[in-house]
Amino acid sequence: MIHRVGFYSLFALAAAAALPFVYGRVGEAQQAPEVASAPANLTWRAEIAGADEPGERIVIAGRVFAPDGETPVAGIIVYGYHTDATGHYTKSGPSRPPRLQGWAKTDKEGRFEFRTIRPAAYPGRSIPAHVHFILWGAGFPRQWVDELRFEGDPFVTSRMLADAAEAGKFGAVRALQRGADGALHCAVNFRVQHESNFKN
Repeated sequence: MIHRVGFYSLFALAAAAALPFVYGRVGEAQQAPEVASAPANLTWRAEIAGADEPGERIVIAGRVFAPDGETPVAGIIVYGYHTDATGHYTKSGPSRPPRLQGWAKTDKEGRFEFRTIRPAAYPGRSIPAHVHFILWGAGFPRQWVDELRFEGDPFVTSRMLADAAEAGKFGAVRALQRGADGALHCAVNFRVQHESNFKN
């Protein structure tokens, strides 16, 4: 079972309500990736998009905390996926999993890092570009968390910004900064929940 943590995620709410389907190209449904089958020997750093993938390079540095919001959690599997630079999850067919996806496992400080490209918004839609995450492990059930969105996106609403500000370090809209490596960098934090903390 995948639980949902957070709000304002149209994509993830739809997926959670109708697993195992997620949306790919506009108007299509596709099989969700086999998130239970994470690769062996995961480390806290992973690559979603290789150097040959078109798009602007981005580094997502994250941390996962316990329900108290303060204690880092080691051993959490972090599954992330997103659209490509054209706003699509796949290049052909509705039955394929997202093409750009990756897994990491948090270290003792709760850290994970994904190197990838900046996703594009869905063509013809007004949903902000975003990265989806599912977390599980270390005694915590599989759960959706708010997708990562980016400051400056024209589809990020004032309500999303206000909610992110209220959430503080767990806000889902994050700033991007150009690093010395030429890539964009952003930081995101997640808080995992126990089964008993989920609302029906």
